[in-house]
Amino acid sequence: MPRVRVSILLLSTFAMCAFVGTGVFATEDSPSLSIEAFLEIPTLLDPLLSPDGSQAVFLRRQRSLEKDETTRQAWLAHLESGRLQRLSYSADSPHDLAFRPDGSLSFLAPFEDVDQVFLNPLDGTEPHPITEIEGGVSAYWWSPDGSRLALLAKGAEEEPVDEAAETNEDREDWEVFDRLEHPEEYPQLWIVTPRADGDSDGNPQEAPRQLTEAPIHAYHAAWSPDGTSIALTYNRRFSSLVDEDQSVALIDVKSGRLEQISPDDSHASMAAFSPDGKRLAYYQDRERELRTYLNLKDLVILNLDSRQRRVLTRETEMCLAGSSSTPRTPPRWSVDGKSLFLRAAKRTTLDLYRLDADSGRMARVTTLPGEMSSFDIVGNTLIYHEHELHRPGSIWVRSLEDGAEARLVASTDDAVKDFALQAPRKLLLAGHEGGFVEGFLFLPKGPKDKSGYPTIIEMHGGPYSRYGNYWTTRYPWQVLANEGFAVFIANPRGGTGYGQEFRQGNYRNFGTDDYLDLMAATDDLIKRGIADEKRLAFTGYSYGGLMTNVVISRTTRFKAAVSIAGIYNYVSAMGQSNPQLIIDGYRQPWAGDLQRLWEHSPASRADRIRTPTLVMHGTDDKPVDPRQSIELFSYLQLNGVPSRLVLYPGEGHGINRPSHMLDYESRELAWFRHYLLGDETAQGAEEPLPVEPQSNVEP
Repeated sequence: MPRVRVSILLLSTFAMCAFVGTGVFATEDSPSLSIEAFLEIPTLLDPLLSPDGSQAVFLRRQRSLEKDETTRQAWLAHLESGRLQRLSYSADSPHDLAFRPDGSLSFLAPFEDVDQVFLNPLDGTEPHPITEIEGGVSAYWWSPDGSRLALLAKGAEEEPVDEAAETNEDREDWEVFDRLEHPEEYPQLWIVTPRADGDSDGNPQEAPRQLTEAPIHAYHAAWSPDGTSIALTYNRRFSSLVDEDQSVALIDVKSGRLEQISPDDSHASMAAFSPDGKRLAYYQDRERELRTYLNLKDLVILNLDSRQRRVLTRETEMCLAGSSSTPRTPPRWSVDGKSLFLRAAKRTTLDLYRLDADSGRMARVTTLPGEMSSFDIVGNTLIYHEHELHRPGSIWVRSLEDGAEARLVASTDDAVKDFALQAPRKLLLAGHEGGFVEGFLFLPKGPKDKSGYPTIIEMHGGPYSRYGNYWTTRYPWQVLANEGFAVFIANPRGGTGYGQEFRQGNYRNFGTDDYLDLMAATDDLIKRGIADEKRLAFTGYSYGGLMTNVVISRTTRFKAAVSIAGIYNYVSAMGQSNPQLIIDGYRQPWAGDLQRLWEHSPASRADRIRTPTLVMHGTDDKPVDPRQSIELFSYLQLNGVPSRLVLYPGEGHGINRPSHMLDYESRELAWFRHYLLGDETAQGAEEPLPVEPQSNVEP
């Protein structure tokens, strides 16, 4: 395998010129960051190394408010010379880049309205589609010899009905459900032989073969080194909305025979074969009596001959494979098979670690000021993207032998130089009953009033996630700080990165002890002279929206609130939204525990809400049904609370269309300006008309 092919001196020079614009270093007269400028800052994604380690590819994502679109461009970097080459110019927005073993580049892009796999030989010829899967491709993986693709696509449809033999009375215009979703819509695993290179009009060399069938829901595939089997991560029962517990199976590529190799009663996912093909590494729930969301994940190694399992990570309290509740990427074996590389979150940091495959000892490879969003390894060369809350980040190349590294691309950091963005302060605040709340504080540039800053508290989603030191345009914290607000983004109990006990801190108690943590942290901010207790606001997205709904139903101390895509009624959400969250969080609450679920729900305190509240939601949200926000808004209106509901058509749980992002972030800013700063030029709510005078009930 290749050693490091990078000239550190060359790359250091290259980093200064790659994508550099005409901006100068910030001064006191630097412009403030507007929401428009904030949303159009480019970001870098998914760097990959070529099989021989001589080249790297990455994506550059850019929003255009004028065109109301988000595009991605693929770029190629020649590591020895430092030369950059743009590979895509159209609005097709390639994604899921991968190198074929022969060094050509593949990606997903639209072809006749659905995503297909394209191949770019990197020899100057045009990229061309190499699959023609009806319904399109959602993910793919090259076989070790590059002759086949394992891919995920919708399962083959049943034989069509002879419509000519039907009468109008025979036609069915209703839907029949035997599960909460239609299993025939789940992605299935296929084996496809790609078109011959350059034969864009030809047919595949052999017909695609479907290896799995509904109700299996396939997520991730990993080829064995000899190409005879695939380790599949899949959901084998119920619906992806009801049961996100995943399993790992081995599939014989020739026969399609599937053998589940992970336990039935424990989540397992994201497998990777060792280089010799004799072992399989994957992630698995630590405690079988707890469900997926509440569990730390361990890394397990299975000996494929003896079928003996070894758990390597029992001693760590870190969140393996990132900071989310379930892993999103597999571990990476070293070239000699003696260790594995994986990202792990510890409190607000997220770095790369090397795990010894025999002893289980974990060694930290990187010590980054921010977070590592993605990485790739070829031989002893590491490439990764890192970013922080005040800068969109850079791509770096490092030797795993001697640690020498250099910055490869820094375009997005250059894009924010003119705005003089300040790094937020990391704070450890008091929580409830001796607990703690860690988070980051964004401060305004101007002087502080004697009473403190107007302050916005924001809760993260999940709850099984956390706020770390990473760049995002989902939340305009830097813009809010530029507008005169202090913003504290908080990690109360229930989140990831702080160990198992912390993660289970709101088990069967959503919006109770985590709410008390947030109130204690708010008190601490006031005590420190940071927050003005008379000018407080609260906001959050997803579980943060749920927590916003909890806060306004339990206290009137906040003068404004913005709830985005949050659950309001825990009981009705069980039948409307993704019930996985409440199943894991309360363990079958319908079996004799609905009263507890109702009492914790903000809906049980509908008459107590007084806080002016802006409510926003996507109309196509599956994890949290928009009827949750509609229900909240209905009671706000009935109670005469200043409120406004905004629904964004075509948006799911993430509101992503640039015009919609601009609207919801601008509305949020105006709402806070109106109710915290008394700015009458900023839009608030119209005068509400309560059905009856409000009661005197106090929270």
